[in-house]
Amino acid sequence: MSIPLPSPESLAHRAQISSLVSSLRPTRLRTSVFNLAAHRIPTLWTLYRKLLRDSPTGEVRWRVKEMFHRDKSMRKAVDVKERLIMYHKWADMFTRAKQGDARSQAVLQRYSRLLVAHENNRRMRRYILEDIAWRNRLRNRTILTGSYMRPTWYNGPLPRMKPLPDHARELIRTRRQRREHRVEEYAKLSSLKEDLERENEFEVALLKIANKQRVPFEGAFVRNMEEWKQPIVERLDEINETFKRDNERAARPFPPEMLAQIKAARIEKIANKTRELERERRGEMTRRALERKRKGPPAHILATMTEKERRMDKISRSVSEVGYVAKVKKMLGHKLKNPDAWKVEIGREEDRERLDKMLREIEAENTRRRARADAEEERSVSPDGSVLPLREQGGSSA
Repeated sequence: MSIPLPSPESLAHRAQISSLVSSLRPTRLRTSVFNLAAHRIPTLWTLYRKLLRDSPTGEVRWRVKEMFHRDKSMRKAVDVKERLIMYHKWADMFTRAKQGDARSQAVLQRYSRLLVAHENNRRMRRYILEDIAWRNRLRNRTILTGSYMRPTWYNGPLPRMKPLPDHARELIRTRRQRREHRVEEYAKLSSLKEDLERENEFEVALLKIANKQRVPFEGAFVRNMEEWKQPIVERLDEINETFKRDNERAARPFPPEMLAQIKAARIEKIANKTRELERERRGEMTRRALERKRKGPPAHILATMTEKERRMDKISRSVSEVGYVAKVKKMLGHKLKNPDAWKVEIGREEDRERLDKMLREIEAENTRRRARADAEEERSVSPDGSVLPLREQGGSSA
């Protein structure tokens, strides 16, 4: 049965429907939008250059560059279309502002100020984070304590550091673990070597008996004993070499440069502690002074102390060496750095006469003021013993 061909009117109608539908069908690109010259050339050479040329301020121009740099990796056509629509709106606003539109100029100026504020906040945040990181590094920095770190199997001669650097601590830990493993391996290999020697002795004895009885016997270790022992002996020699190097490391002397460095660190430590103690005596509350105040005698001694002894012990932990603190320290038998420091309170011998005169003047002035205050208090009291109001004591305020 033959099928009739469609009429020309039907073919024309189908073509018209196809043209209408094909325009609504989404275009599926075979490559990324980024690689299409029809997209790159107009975007970069027309839109991008126009935005940079018409940008009202440097901050807006910088923002345009940043956003284009961020969006250049877009691959989806839908996202690219949304961005292009937004950038074209920007271009139109830049053009209107350039032509003198007041509203567009105000919007762009406000946007420029927002960019400046955002950049300042971002810069300040970066500065704060850098300062926090620097303070953490400063708090955990390695310092030389001025003492020696004796050489051992795991480390050579080193200055004592606090805290110990991570790479040095990790190196010592790794060497200790590896030496423990080598010691265990050495013990196992030595045991295997002894087993081989016993097996060899056993086969030698069997071979003698077999020869006497004229019985054929072929041992597994007698003829090839060296081949059996060779890998074990080689590994034992390697382990012995590592032990030898460890012993050399433990016997290595301190170099003169390191000794000078440690000595300088010790001198600096003493000078630093001296300066810290001087600051404490001037009244500065340092960390060491706070820790010393919080300390106390051991528990078994504290339990036997009276309330007075506990109070005296607490007072004696102050950094002061004059006044009542010095008196308490002398009672407890403490050795004072300057036993004559208390004389500062009464002055030097050559200033004694001047200071006594000042003391008499101050006492006379205090006596005069005290007498005047007592007289004023007596005048303010009425005959019946009640206190008069202020307006009756001094009369009218006018």
